[in-house]
Amino acid sequence: MTQDVAQLKSRLRRWTLILGVLQITVGCLVGFIPPTAVPWFRGILMSHIEYTANGVLMVVFGFLVPELRLQATSLKMWFATLQIGTWANGTAGLVGALIGYSSMLMPTINEKFPAPHGADHPAVTGLLQLCGVTIVVALLMTLYGLLRSDASLPDKPR
Repeated sequence: MTQDVAQLKSRLRRWTLILGVLQITVGCLVGFIPPTAVPWFRGILMSHIEYTANGVLMVVFGFLVPELRLQATSLKMWFATLQIGTWANGTAGLVGALIGYSSMLMPTINEKFPAPHGADHPAVTGLLQLCGVTIVVALLMTLYGLLRSDASLPDKPR
């Protein structure tokens, strides 16, 4: 059983790192989209920033996988919520850019850079809500796994 979890951690670490670097790459490629190619360019800027920042977050979390003391099912859930949350964030901006809509969850952007077709599209808002819930779940599971890992270590000499 311990061997299975160790193998799972190794696979999840590898895929978290690969997908994190892929997400950074996607973020950089999105940055090449010219302002005139989409109805709402601010969404492209948001997408570029969110994909690259969340890709870095994912790479960092990839290095934390060996430290997480979670059971196999929890590790799989952690991986899924991390992937869904980080990818949904940048995708919300990309969808908004392509359809020309924003979300009511971004009042500051809407005030300064209003989307041409409106400030509340259910696809953009839904992706942002999905992102928020799943990233928070992944963060809490990471924290829990790290705290359990520390608790399992023997006392350090003083």
